Amino acid sequence: MAQRRIDRTNAELGGAAPTRRAAGELEAEVLGALWAQSLPLTPIQLHTTLGHDLAYNTVHTILTRLCDKGLVVRTSIDGRPAYAPAQGAAEWAAGQMRAVLERGADRAAILHRFVSSLSPADEQALRAVLQEDDAEDAPA
Repeated sequence: MAQRRIDRTNAELGGAAPTRRAAGELEAEVLGALWAQSLPLTPIQLHTTLGHDLAYNTVHTILTRLCDKGLVVRTSIDGRPAYAPAQGAAEWAAGQMRAVLERGADRAAILHRFVSSLSPADEQALRAVLQEDDAEDAPA
């Protein structure tokens, strides 16, 4: 209730009402920043990389949550904590797609809808991957 009052007051005074991030948006930004680096990042490096008006504590909290979810691993650089993604971006995205497929009742319908919504370039990439898998599975 107090937040609603603050938003209304800001809008009434001509200021922009505070916007709220979508669920998981900040976690996705942190993962994206980590995937873009070849080495683990310390929380302060990540804080600088994100370039937001985020508190350092917020970045650290997100890293802790990502560790708890198994998406980020904690290591150390020169005795300081540092963080790296537990898996690559493509591997993570494939896991998300698999999870959606497994939750659905009609897997064939989900796959059909997915494939029919692909751009021609993505469809061609999918066909190439499927052909590679068929070639690998073929007897020698």
